[in-house]
Amino acid sequence: MRRVAAFLLTLALAACTGAGPAKQSGVPTVKLLAQNLSLFPGNDQAIRIGFDSGSSSANIIVDLTPDTAALAVCPLTALGADLPLVTTCKDVGSGVREPITSTGLAAVALVLSGVPSARANVRLEYDDGGHQMSAQIPFLPAPESAEACKDNACNPFFELTPLRNGTFTATATWKGPAGTLEILQGSVLARSQTATGIPYREAARMDGRPPLSITSRLTSQAEYALAITQPTGPSAAPLTDVFISASWP
Repeated sequence: MRRVAAFLLTLALAACTGAGPAKQSGVPTVKLLAQNLSLFPGNDQAIRIGFDSGSSSANIIVDLTPDTAALAVCPLTALGADLPLVTTCKDVGSGVREPITSTGLAAVALVLSGVPSARANVRLEYDDGGHQMSAQIPFLPAPESAEACKDNACNPFFELTPLRNGTFTATATWKGPAGTLEILQGSVLARSQTATGIPYREAARMDGRPPLSITSRLTSQAEYALAITQPTGPSAAPLTDVFISASWP
């Protein structure tokens, strides 16, 4: 009995040390949100999202506006990998959870067709292989107006959960005018600033021309969103070849 008890104690201690990655259960443990993505037709306009999956599969849910848009999701082994034939990619309907499976899955490409443009909110669910994420956005339209785009209604932002206490870092590059890269603390997805009138806390912010980099210390009890924004007004202009990478704790 003593040997059995000692063995069980050893197993319990090993499970609590966090010395290495946990074995994957097959149930996704990480959720990555990418909001307000502007999609345009064509392979060269595909938005790419990179992530660290601990397995060869992920679930994806894409909410499309308009919901009549046709969208193909292509699995990639790296963010910059060649795009496969779109006919081999998975067609997904708006709001439908779809499994994406591919050996070495590390990114997905979103290829739009059927409409001149669309807006997408993306949710990726996958086994925890790390908290790195990246995104490649070929074209980011200029914001319409301050009123229409207030409280992050137009600009892309990203959230990753669950978080641990630790250091967050992010970098962004693009072609075009100056912009802002920031990590916001608060319920950005729920648009709590509009609901309460209380501004989000800026855990880190950098303004100017790219490349921009930010670093902050995050806590697991709070909510955070990584956002890239542009000034509104007559000088507003699109951003092209946008690349964002981040490491979440």
